[in-house]
Amino acid sequence: MFEHLLQPGQIGKLKLKNRMKFAAANSNYCSMDGSVTDREIAFLAEKARGGAAMVSSMGGYPHVLGKAYIGQMGLYDDTLLPGLKQLAQAIQNNGARAICEIMHGGNYAHPHKYGIEGEPVGPTAMEPKLPRYAPCREMSKNEIKEMVEIYGETARRIINAGFEAIEIGCLTGYLLVSFLLPRTNRRTDEYGGSLENRARFVVEVIQRMRQEVGADYPILMRATANDLLHEGGNTEEEYIELARMYEAAGVDSLSLGLGIHESDSPGLTAELEPGHWLYLAEKWKKAGIKVPVMVSCRLSRPEIADKAIADGIIDFWEMCRPLIADPYLPNKIAEGRPEDIVTCIADCNCLDNLLSDVPVSCILNPRAGREEEPEFQSQPAATKRKIVVVGGGPAGIEAACVAAQRGHQVVLYEEKDRLGGQLFPASVAPYKSDIQYLTDYLIAQVSKSGIEVRLNSRFTAQSAEEDQPDVVILATGSTPLIPEIPGVDGDNVVTALDVLTGKKQVGDSAVIIGGGMIGCEVAEFLAQQGKKVTILETQKRIGQDINAINRWRVIQRLTQAGVSQETRTQAEEITTSGIRGNKEGISQSYPADTVVLAVGMVPNRELLTELEGKVPSIHIIGDCSVPRKIGEAIEEGFRLGVTV
Repeated sequence: MFEHLLQPGQIGKLKLKNRMKFAAANSNYCSMDGSVTDREIAFLAEKARGGAAMVSSMGGYPHVLGKAYIGQMGLYDDTLLPGLKQLAQAIQNNGARAICEIMHGGNYAHPHKYGIEGEPVGPTAMEPKLPRYAPCREMSKNEIKEMVEIYGETARRIINAGFEAIEIGCLTGYLLVSFLLPRTNRRTDEYGGSLENRARFVVEVIQRMRQEVGADYPILMRATANDLLHEGGNTEEEYIELARMYEAAGVDSLSLGLGIHESDSPGLTAELEPGHWLYLAEKWKKAGIKVPVMVSCRLSRPEIADKAIADGIIDFWEMCRPLIADPYLPNKIAEGRPEDIVTCIADCNCLDNLLSDVPVSCILNPRAGREEEPEFQSQPAATKRKIVVVGGGPAGIEAACVAAQRGHQVVLYEEKDRLGGQLFPASVAPYKSDIQYLTDYLIAQVSKSGIEVRLNSRFTAQSAEEDQPDVVILATGSTPLIPEIPGVDGDNVVTALDVLTGKKQVGDSAVIIGGGMIGCEVAEFLAQQGKKVTILETQKRIGQDINAINRWRVIQRLTQAGVSQETRTQAEEITTSGIRGNKEGISQSYPADTVVLAVGMVPNRELLTELEGKVPSIHIIGDCSVPRKIGEAIEEGFRLGVTV
């Protein structure tokens, strides 16, 4: 199983134990001056310990004006060498080859925001198209030449730090890519105009680094293969031509990247099927690219990656988010335990963290970035207890599994005939089918943990008397909030969960009360069935609880599907023919066959009152505490599981 992923590989002179690599991932864990922290070291050491053959550092900025993120790693000065050396050594000591990426933020840099004097730089002076960024100034030819030298000096610093290979970050719209794009490079000198001229700066960087490191030291490169721009970008064929230039200049491998921050189409989100971008690697191979090729974007499943290697489409599987979700994925593959892999569901919370200048976290892996914190360490229980967990959703299962793995006797009660809780309706929503991988994983862990599972069983005070648990954990979830609106009890009124689970049918037209994430999901779900859909939202915009990485596409898809989005609108009465509402003080009618309620959830705490004083210890977690999302449920389950 997965024999191609487990084959030894080689990049240049660098021999590798398998075909799996952790991709450079900006985590925001480093200090404001760019120095490496213990947190960053622990984060990457865990990736090495998990079995990847190569572990890349986050992209480090080679010049202070290239700092793009608040916790980005710096490579600009020898004073940073002690931390860089510790990082390289930690990766190597845990069994992986240590790679260091160089990434100058260019016009995406934030020197003004991070207390650095100077303006962002780029090939051409330009105003930002996104509010996060500031205007950048044009680099002079002398500055371009100086930057080429800086890349060379940075390469020497990386070698001195003990890394075994260098990686050039030439993707996602940062400095090097901005020279390649017609929309951001409007120069008229030898660094602008034709494709060859626009590539000149990048080629000179590669050549200068090769000159500095010598013929045998590996230089890897992450290079854009499709910028996902409707205008002002390059074609896929032009990116192949660029790849030929990089290869001729001296790179030893190429990893295909996608998009820029202003791209018109998504490159990483769940609406793209796993393996979607493999066709680009196949085109590069057929075009004669000879150095090893990798793909990371939306390649989350080992069976797809293994087949792609077997078919000669890629040579290595590069993973960023999959190894944040599960650092031990490579070891689980090697040990024949694919059912134990936590599959990234492409929620993109991690990217939203990054762009919000907060430390990166993962909704599926509470330990990400907190590997060394005591409260995230699971140790054998000093005293074994009998624990009853009530509720088989993500919070309950996580708590049950962690507690059982620590040696407790665990009984898991679930009222329904299957485990998973709200994960089932969540996975039915459009482009959320990857959530089923999470459900399958959680159920597999329950079966492996020696937990006694009681399906179709309601836990009561009588059950507590019979079971005599030492601890009861309530993870009973939440139920839909029913607003106090005249007519809400009508036969034409259903909840969003009723719709997603198939419990209730919807007529040809529907008005959804509530434009948060659940409302948007059920709107798209119904629109895909050909229904005429209207969303009523009291706030000034819909989808405010959807992270920024996904929200723009959700709104775009709803608009393209013809879903009417009525903001600043209050539903005042539900009638047999629809809704009477108030839009900014003006009475409006919204006709519909069915009214769908999506105004939130309320905790299901009925059992708490029933059990108070009847069990020695009781805890509430997940939506039973406060209705939120998958990430909070899993983290609360984990935190309680390691301490109970």
